[in-house]
Amino acid sequence: MFANQYEEHIAHSASCNSRYDGFDRGTVWANEETITEICIGRMTNEKGQKVSIMEADYGYDKAFTVYVDGNCVFVDFDCRSQAISVARWWMNGCPA
Repeated sequence: MFANQYEEHIAHSASCNSRYDGFDRGTVWANEETITEICIGRMTNEKGQKVSIMEADYGYDKAFTVYVDGNCVFVDFDCRSQAISVARWWMNGCPA
């Protein structure tokens, strides 16, 4: 058994032509040329944090991501309203 995926990839890279120097195959379904990402909302809260909601369209599926100061804090597939709720929560100062 391997301690982590990197060690597994290194061990198999010599025997499997589909792996290159420890890199795995990646996500076969994700064709980077067909992925479009748009910003569906952005604002700065009272703490000065930049909150943005991004929508990535994979052609057959969508992902909604909330970023705070460039860091991903939430991802949901299928539910735009949930991403908007999380972004509003950040805008309100993250109340308990």
